[in-house]
Amino acid sequence: MMKNQGMIKEIFVLRSIGCLSIVLLHSIFIALSTLPIREMGELAAIIFDSVQMILYYGTPMFIFISEFLIAYSYRGRKLPENFLTKRIRFILIPYFVMALFYSIPFITDGIDTWSIKLLLNVFVGDYHGYFILIIFQFYLFHYYFHRYLKLLSPKLVLTSALVINASYLIFFNFTSPPDVIPYSTYIWERFYWIPLFGWIFYFALGYYAGLYYESFIRSLEKFRYLIIIGPLLTSILLLYLYHSGILQVHSSKRTDILLHTTMFSLFLFYVTTKISSPPRLLVFISQYSFGIYLLHYFYIFLADFIFRLYPIDIGVTYIMLLFVFSTLSSILTIFLLNKWKYGYLVIGKIGAPYKL
Repeated sequence: MMKNQGMIKEIFVLRSIGCLSIVLLHSIFIALSTLPIREMGELAAIIFDSVQMILYYGTPMFIFISEFLIAYSYRGRKLPENFLTKRIRFILIPYFVMALFYSIPFITDGIDTWSIKLLLNVFVGDYHGYFILIIFQFYLFHYYFHRYLKLLSPKLVLTSALVINASYLIFFNFTSPPDVIPYSTYIWERFYWIPLFGWIFYFALGYYAGLYYESFIRSLEKFRYLIIIGPLLTSILLLYLYHSGILQVHSSKRTDILLHTTMFSLFLFYVTTKISSPPRLLVFISQYSFGIYLLHYFYIFLADFIFRLYPIDIGVTYIMLLFVFSTLSSILTIFLLNKWKYGYLVIGKIGAPYKL
């Protein structure tokens, strides 16, 4: 009998680890921007900058998770009629609300500036919630093309997706914005994140892993030694390319992140297959992960604003302060908002608990 989609224990672990990785990398980013190098120490700054690079697997991992769940849950039945409307209600509307919320500080720069910022937030994801726009492209892609993907060879689709994804990222990673294209600097620095071509391999991997779940699990066992050492190897490669100056892009849209995210996802999946049930803390974080993703940056900014007003010499401990404060504050806010009948429209709903 097929499992319930929410009861795949591996997904609880991947979702929570991915969520916490995103919060931590943003905490490191803000801390490195705020603390003087002399206070943190040059070596510590280099180490945490490297940790931040390694954590970039968190964002693309969510595409794998999202598509895995959809492909697995509906592999033996038709998509429901409310497939898209349900996701608009619980995911896209909170994205719009947060787009407005994160544009509010720009009102101080004038109505025109604020209006432009709001439009950018909503239509091109000009804030950290941009990822929702990417996810929705894949919802539509799955909705219209999943029946054709099912008929194709997984090896053919995965190889094609990898070539498309890698070629797209290589182009933007290793070229400069041409002057002849309007807004080329913005396109090269941010907008190229949005089209699905920069993420399509994760979608394809998640689709076939979910569709052929049993075969996927057997493959994890078959290649377990490579999967166990994989994250270490990709981390070394990532840091070498970054610190050597070969690829200085500082985001999850690096070409080498394709391999890095894949290995981390497979590693976490494999490790979790070896435990009877996921840790309660990770299940709890997983339930709140969507809201944490949307809210955590606000609380990081808030804590950093207060810290700048009343600075104290705490060194690298500041990173953990931002991490813990933003995570706990987000969870509390999500919990309280979901006490309100329409709170899910603001921040999304709390996920279902894990059950055997």
